[in-house]
Amino acid sequence: MNLSIEVFLQLLANEKCQTKDIAAKQDITIRTAQRAIKEIKVAFDKSVVLNQYFQLKKIGHAYSIDQKYLLDQNQVLILIKILIASRSLNSTELPRLTNKMLDMLTLQERDVVSESVMTERITDNYLTDESFRIEKMGQLEQYIYHKQKIRFVYTDRYPSEIPNIETIEMLPIHTFFDNLYFFIIGLVKDTQEYRTFRIDWMDKIEPIHLKIPMEHSKYHDHGRETRYEAFGYQGKKTRIQFEYYGYMEYIQDIFPSCKVIKTIDKPNRFPFSVKVLEMKLTTLMESSYGY
Repeated sequence: MNLSIEVFLQLLANEKCQTKDIAAKQDITIRTAQRAIKEIKVAFDKSVVLNQYFQLKKIGHAYSIDQKYLLDQNQVLILIKILIASRSLNSTELPRLTNKMLDMLTLQERDVVSESVMTERITDNYLTDESFRIEKMGQLEQYIYHKQKIRFVYTDRYPSEIPNIETIEMLPIHTFFDNLYFFIIGLVKDTQEYRTFRIDWMDKIEPIHLKIPMEHSKYHDHGRETRYEAFGYQGKKTRIQFEYYGYMEYIQDIFPSCKVIKTIDKPNRFPFSVKVLEMKLTTLMESSYGY
């Protein structure tokens, strides 16, 4: 490999290196290391593309190369904390993904973030299911983007102790995350009805070419229909009103469709005004709710 490329990769490893460090690692003289650094500087001066994706830094007598468009330390920290708290991945997926995110940082930043999330990482914040959601999510999103109909084997474990296994052919429409699990909504060929499936219970997913037209409502496109059919059960959409005295942001975070109808002058034993709230929900089996 070209020496300049090897030095470039050494600096890209998020290490601040002086010329003597480069010479020692590459087993070359300091003068040769200086020439390699000079070649890299010239390449940055001449190449627009190189500057678009990388940044050559000199701090004192040390050099480093940073990648652009990566997450910074604070962004990685908060995303890892949210990811661990969600308990949405298994014991293989979660460490693999968090380590990938840590690799975006410098060595010092990695230490800071790793120390910050140490408590969360040593606890059992994993799903028991060993299915690989990350790969399936990526595969399904490709089918959704290309409007590709699919066939898969679905194992429904909710209705009874004996799982119900069926082969489904459908047009996939939208994936979403809710209450520990990832789901997908699709228009099923046999019934021409929308159903929701847990992604980790889907196996043998493959594209198919159906001649039967399957058109779907835009209401079910990305961002429009999400949790209304949680766990794959149909529910009845309804609207309720109730009185609430408490911190408003908390209930609005849990139920985004909730809105304040009015504030009423009514005595209560809590230090909050009484508000009449209204929210849409879908009554579902398994004591679940949709909003």
